[in-house]
Amino acid sequence: MLSSPRSNVHAQDDKTAELEVRVKDMVHSAFWNEALESLSSSSADKQLPRLRRLYEDLLEAVKPLLPGRHPVIVTLSLPLSPTSAPLRSAATHLREILVALRERASPARDAYVDGLIQALDEPNQLATTEELARLVADTARSILQLTEWMKDDLSQFMVGSVEEKDLKAMITQQAMLREKSLILQLWAPGRIELSWKAWLGGLDTSVYPGAETVQPPHHRWAYRLVQALATNAPITCPLPTIRIPGTDSPEQHAGESEDVESPQNILPPPFFVTTPALLTAQNYLQALVIAASLRSLVRLPASSLPASSGDNPASFTERIWTLLRSSVDEEPGTENTKVVNLADEVVRVRRVCADDAHPCGPEEEARLRAAVDRTLQPRDPVFLLLQKRLMQALAAWLVSSPGPSGRSGSASPNGRASTPVHMQTGRERPGKRPRLHLGLDNPKSVFVAWERERRKPLVIKGFEDDVLAREIWETFKKVGMVVDWTDRVWQDLVETGEIGGLPEDGKPEGAREQQGKDTGADAHV
Repeated sequence: MLSSPRSNVHAQDDKTAELEVRVKDMVHSAFWNEALESLSSSSADKQLPRLRRLYEDLLEAVKPLLPGRHPVIVTLSLPLSPTSAPLRSAATHLREILVALRERASPARDAYVDGLIQALDEPNQLATTEELARLVADTARSILQLTEWMKDDLSQFMVGSVEEKDLKAMITQQAMLREKSLILQLWAPGRIELSWKAWLGGLDTSVYPGAETVQPPHHRWAYRLVQALATNAPITCPLPTIRIPGTDSPEQHAGESEDVESPQNILPPPFFVTTPALLTAQNYLQALVIAASLRSLVRLPASSLPASSGDNPASFTERIWTLLRSSVDEEPGTENTKVVNLADEVVRVRRVCADDAHPCGPEEEARLRAAVDRTLQPRDPVFLLLQKRLMQALAAWLVSSPGPSGRSGSASPNGRASTPVHMQTGRERPGKRPRLHLGLDNPKSVFVAWERERRKPLVIKGFEDDVLAREIWETFKKVGMVVDWTDRVWQDLVETGEIGGLPEDGKPEGAREQQGKDTGADAHV
């Protein structure tokens, strides 16, 4: 196999978790002690800078909970006004924040908010600076905690009130937007565009002639991806590197020249998140080719053995596939053992089929083992032929027209999907909480119907075995999900070659993303 992806998830022990909690408490305590000390100063010049930083923290906390032009947001965003009593002004501002939050908080939080407001109303004109400083610091700390509770409450309400299909669409939307945002933070848009163009330029149309006539033309990139999956080198998408002048050494230059000579199979940045899934699919595709190659060595007719025999073709292929699949999932270093096991399976089945006319003696066994070793080499003619058939079938399947749709949904008379945003009143659900409907469940929504429907691939010559056909279908679906996902997330780049370009639907990527945000913003609870 090209590589063996492994999951390195380690459970955190109780002592480490307890230590983290203690460290976090110590950091928080030090932060608020410093804030109290600065606010307790008798000098307004020292109080104001600390209040400014405190306001910045409060602003970040309440932004997700209040409209952008809310008076509280405006107050916290403006510079502090010069005053001889900054702590009393701060107490007034904190009270305004609490009143605004109370209007939006769950009723279960009312008593807590009322207690904070009452504490702010109690201080009289004789309160000392230290007392006011502690009141302001404690209230600010409580507001920050309150905003976290409110965000949790809102998340729980959304999960409980939104239709499951709408919730799935919301999660998909956020995943797509965050993935693209992450990659654009790592790579400049111009660099991504150049990388994408150069990568597409490496398409070999002599191997994939269908790329010349595919419609629409921008689907050519699916052929280029299949070509990368067929390459013997494992696919990678390394992080961008910045060379620091003066740090290069002759040894490094020598290493770079060696890297240039070694085969590289680097995908452009849009595949940074999906590369692990593609690498797994690449390994499975190679395993399918190996299984078909070994199956051709056996040449076992289906009628030569009883159906109940453990050495019938399906049983043989199942055992071979089990060995190959385990080599994808297990740790490196077991390749030699796997080769021996594969050869043993081929020899065993050949012995079962042996007769007087075609005996399986030591010479025949040695020939079979040598054939297995040769078949596992990616330069073997049989391997190359079967791989070409499989990858061409994959490319054709990825760009094929979708099969008959089994989904139901409503569309406007002009053929465009309507996405109404409204609240379901719940009249037909007595005794239950009203369901929030965001209108994202339309079959034509990019966040719901992002995965294309395709028919099962036709039987591929050399892969007629039922076990192989089953695994081909599962592997093709894995690649198809990545292709469809990339088509949605990077629609502008795929269709125009530019990030932010104008795709065929006439609506720029930013407008589509903003439309999705506006849809969510208009559904008030």
